[in-house]
Amino acid sequence: MRKALPDPMFADAETSRLTMLRSWVLDHKVSEIDMKERQFWNFAALQPIAEKPWTTFMGRVINVPDMPEDAQKTLGLFNKNSPGMI
Repeated sequence: MRKALPDPMFADAETSRLTMLRSWVLDHKVSEIDMKERQFWNFAALQPIAEKPWTTFMGRVINVPDMPEDAQKTLGLFNKNSPGMI
């Protein structure tokens, strides 16, 4: 089931925790994660510095629809299954 990350989650870098996201994914049976660009960058800040930001979390695809397409393509987040895509 594709779900949007709740607005308060990962809205603030100081309160963002991967354990919170892990619990949310499992509790809500999420198969794809939609998040806002600000949430994505707070999520990315929790990842190892040497790595490119993750495009999946626990095997679930991450979608960031409000991020510019060029940035999504560079990060590998571009969703080819969105409406209008072939």
